[in-house]
Amino acid sequence: MHEPGLKLSYARARLTEIDRMRQVYLASLDGMSQRDIAQVVHLSQASVHRVIVKARALGMEHESIEEVGLQRFVGQLTADQMLERLIGLDHWVPRVVDPVDGVLAQDSQEALEKLLEDGFISEDEVGQVLDAHD
Repeated sequence: MHEPGLKLSYARARLTEIDRMRQVYLASLDGMSQRDIAQVVHLSQASVHRVIVKARALGMEHESIEEVGLQRFVGQLTADQMLERLIGLDHWVPRVVDPVDGVLAQDSQEALEKLLEDGFISEDEVGQVLDAHD
């Protein structure tokens, strides 16, 4: 009964979190000091530093697979627009299978599968994106 509303609330909150992380990161890239960013976003300078480090590691200068899927879920994109963006990603990370370690983490397929598992995209949509990237 509450699950659809809860999922929508989560998706909106997560998109807000992603946007804030990206804005903090981009402000730092543009030369704004961490202290000044902290004042604007009401965080400590240490928290701003952690956000910047995390954003850099996640490649936040690019739109993420998670972000695109959530944007469609909350109604900011149509299904066709979502598929177009996911298929057109220029920073697609292929799944790599290491003979010793198995599947290496942080591939793009894993991100799609997480969206599917959480009910934000369909199996058919995952298949379309994977087919386009093979």
